Amino acid sequence: MLEDIVKDFELIYASQLRQKQRESRALVIDIRDRKEYESEHWPGAVSYPYDQLERGTARLPKNRKLILYCDHGGGSMQMARMLGEQGYHVASVVGGYEAMKKISKNYFKNRENM
Repeated sequence: MLEDIVKDFELIYASQLRQKQRESRALVIDIRDRKEYESEHWPGAVSYPYDQLERGTARLPKNRKLILYCDHGGGSMQMARMLGEQGYHVASVVGGYEAMKKISKNYFKNRENM
């Protein structure tokens, strides 16, 4: 059941991201490949690729909400579950980068507008 899958983290929709980021001073984390992040990412997002988080080499704050996104949402859900089990307050963006891009076409940071 979906409730069992998401018991350790929250799911948020792309349309909620800006509001959630402001309200909770959340740290938005792009878990895609570093090159994808450098090409284009959500304003204020930091890059911690999936494999770096999986190895446990990233230093993440436990006193802030973490909002993860990947390409389509699957990887960020897996990572959110893992981090949630470790005691982090974490959320995953449903649909990931692709969903975010559809609702916020002009909001992303890329090399041309950084």
